[in-house]
Amino acid sequence: MRRQTNHLKETEYDLLVVGGGIYGATAAWDAAQRGLRVALIDKNDFASGTSFNSLKIIHGGLRYLQHADIVRMRESIRERRTLSRIAPHLVQPLPCVMPTKGHTLKGPEVMRIALLINDVMSMDRNKGVDPAKQLPAGRVISKKSLLDILPYLDPSDLNGGAIWYDAQMVNSERLLLSFIHSAVQEGADVANYVQAVKPVMSDGRVRGMLVRDVLEEKEFEINAKMTLNAAGPWVNQIISSMKLNGHWKPVDFSTALNLVIDKPLGKDMAFGFYSKNEFKDSDALISKGSRLLFAVPWRGMTLIGTDHQPFDKNPDEYRITEQDVLRFLNEINQAMPKANIQRKQVVHAYGGLLPMAGVNEQTGDVRLEKHFDLIDHKERHNIPGMVSIVSVKYTTARGVSEKAVSLVTRYLNHESQSRSSSQPVWGGELPDYHEYFVQQAQFYKQMDENILRHLIDLYGTHYKDVLHYCENDPDLALPFPGTTTIKAQITYAVQNEMAQTLADVIMRRTELGARGCPTKECLNECAGLMANKLNWSEERRNKEIESVERIYVTS
Repeated sequence: MRRQTNHLKETEYDLLVVGGGIYGATAAWDAAQRGLRVALIDKNDFASGTSFNSLKIIHGGLRYLQHADIVRMRESIRERRTLSRIAPHLVQPLPCVMPTKGHTLKGPEVMRIALLINDVMSMDRNKGVDPAKQLPAGRVISKKSLLDILPYLDPSDLNGGAIWYDAQMVNSERLLLSFIHSAVQEGADVANYVQAVKPVMSDGRVRGMLVRDVLEEKEFEINAKMTLNAAGPWVNQIISSMKLNGHWKPVDFSTALNLVIDKPLGKDMAFGFYSKNEFKDSDALISKGSRLLFAVPWRGMTLIGTDHQPFDKNPDEYRITEQDVLRFLNEINQAMPKANIQRKQVVHAYGGLLPMAGVNEQTGDVRLEKHFDLIDHKERHNIPGMVSIVSVKYTTARGVSEKAVSLVTRYLNHESQSRSSSQPVWGGELPDYHEYFVQQAQFYKQMDENILRHLIDLYGTHYKDVLHYCENDPDLALPFPGTTTIKAQITYAVQNEMAQTLADVIMRRTELGARGCPTKECLNECAGLMANKLNWSEERRNKEIESVERIYVTS
């Protein structure tokens, strides 16, 4: 997977996908599978926007029961199963528990019914899924069992807990990159750091995009019969650059803040807990009265989310402030005072932007959009040649992208069927993960099993492509101190995954940045490895290190 912008200048594409988040990545793969000539661009790095900033959960839609939204629930169950099948190395079961109290809406009786409905609705949840990755049925547990799992909860008004199973992404950025690798294998041309400036218009239709190569600071046109605007928070900017013949209201966005806490709060189980702040969801048939927060085990630490605040600025201006972190941390500590999380235990804060339906005038609470919007600009604005996606969930991105590409193929008169729900992604040809790992461990007997598992988890069956770099330089097989990341992963990221900056490697190609800012020693060594491949000067190398360190500093 190489960055070759000359192809973008010289080719007329069937489909140009703008945006290298999860929606753009899955759309490019789906379209390339169908035989379309596809290009994918992103103004920054792949997975560097909202797709990077998540709780890493693949939801089965249990919470949609309170809305009686069976359609959306089944969609989530189906896509969770699909991701478990096509990316078994990057998706794993995630046990979750919700404390119960009283004997009404939050009581064990109601939750037992909810779990039963969930199990019935998801009877096919394990069809075709690796036995090691299958999801058990839900159950209600006692108060004692709950507190053994979650010792930081206030026990005074609790009477048990409800356990169900969802799925967790081992690494959301690597999953997204696997879709991009898959698209490239099918013939797509992809490039990061290529910014869409404005649509190219001719005879009243969109015929591609004027773009800017951010690295070379040059503009050129990409010609395409159809364009898919999957730019996430930047979707408004692309749409507004067209001369629309009809009413169009820009999409409203809210911030989405998640904190990484340097301590485990539960015993390898995600859990929900209620904020002390009142929350009213006007769409819910059953209102629980307070905002639900969620804590997820992550790399021996805990991800907690999600705080939402209205955002009406340019997406490029979004920054996480110290005030944001302290406000959300205060809400968490009020809801779970026994945890007593200190500011110094917040090692990182993830932030993104999500479509917002509105704000409760009485409470100020954000109401998120619950449904995606597929905008056919020919139908709505009489401008053919472009389709836009307003995206809401990582879980259902593949399915929404399939719908978007199906619309595109109708306009192209290209008869085809999607295969993206059944074909494994790059590295995902693992019908039995456990058996594969045992076989590889026998072959690499001298390798630390934790390092081997780490490589298989991130690269699947392509992990040997990384080890290939160790053959001529054994030092590249050495891990960075205190991690399971080996130095060859840095070289592989530069040579095969378009890593252009140190942040690309630290934050998105490897897991070196997942547990907070790496040590100065680690940053220096990574920068040195990249400098050798990319011919960085000492000044550039130092700037790259400073840039990564700034990621972990709130404004």
